[in-house]
Amino acid sequence: MKSIFFTVALLFMTSVLTNAQTVSTFTGGTPDDGIALDSNGNIYCSNYVGDTVYKFTPTGDVSSFITGLVTPNGLAFNSNDELYVCDGQANIIYKYDNNGNQLETYPTSGHPSGIVKSHNSDTMIFTQFLGNSINSLAPDGTIIQLSTDVALNGPVGIATDASGTIYIGNYTDRKIYSMDASGTLAYIAQLPTDGGSLPNLGFISYGGGFLWGTTMGSDKVYRINPNEVNDIALYAGNVQGSDDGPLQDATFNTPNGILFDETSNTIYITDFGTKDLRIISDVTLDVEDFRTSLNLVVYPNPVKDSLEVTFSLPMTSNYQLEVYTVLGELIYQAVDRSNNNMVNHKIDMSNWSRGTYFLKVKSRSFSAAEKIVK
Repeated sequence: MKSIFFTVALLFMTSVLTNAQTVSTFTGGTPDDGIALDSNGNIYCSNYVGDTVYKFTPTGDVSSFITGLVTPNGLAFNSNDELYVCDGQANIIYKYDNNGNQLETYPTSGHPSGIVKSHNSDTMIFTQFLGNSINSLAPDGTIIQLSTDVALNGPVGIATDASGTIYIGNYTDRKIYSMDASGTLAYIAQLPTDGGSLPNLGFISYGGGFLWGTTMGSDKVYRINPNEVNDIALYAGNVQGSDDGPLQDATFNTPNGILFDETSNTIYITDFGTKDLRIISDVTLDVEDFRTSLNLVVYPNPVKDSLEVTFSLPMTSNYQLEVYTVLGELIYQAVDRSNNNMVNHKIDMSNWSRGTYFLKVKSRSFSAAEKIVK
């Protein structure tokens, strides 16, 4: 498994260029959970706090596709446009044709949650939230347990890339992993959280060479590089809300389900808080280093006695500055307010032990970090 630095390292975040990207809302029904897309561009969303899977046409018309479920969760189509639905608390996976007729029932255990089609077959791969397992469901109904790795902690999110690599997202601790053929997990990242009543990772999706994930209590959407450890970019969201428009101005309310559609360069999100389907159009993958826009500078680095930290805030605001050891111990903290957008802060490190530290600067609207060597 890849070596793991303390999760503050993930805060080497970048902001995304948002020139053409816009957010809009499809209202109707009460979608709040999993998302799937059929071959005709129709969007299917489940209502976990309800009993229905909704169908949205590309123009936004909505209808109840399936009703009478217990807690409809993850959704996925096979190559025949047959829809698999994880009914979590019922411990059942159902299969339906494109008219909503039930074709098969697959009893499971442990709360089936997320589900995705395998890369090169119609075998489905699904997570079990309470069972802490990853499983396969063959077209003939055979279920095989693929992994019960100890790193699984309420797995819900699941995605696969073009090469067939399977990715898993833990709802409970927001950690994301890749899974090899033996069922062993390799750590990729842990998404940050601002707390809230649901400090959890919703779902994950793969598209454009990246993983995408929602943090429910933080009302944010993140982009994750699956080829590096803790390489995360804050993609969308800030404060809780339901504002549409340019991506940099849009807000989300407890985003949960997420699906990246590479054919249209679109991201679909279900807001658990408002029960709406949100659409991000014209997704841009280019990024710029957020630390550059902050002009974050730490010097000297390596440092012997006194460290100078300078940065410019995007606006007059409170900020928090923290330093952690590589083991995650918080050893320095300062909270202040910038009244002129420019900050110059000194840290006396003369009595600190030699080694590597992580300095984090954050406010309500940004977060950035830098590695320090003493």
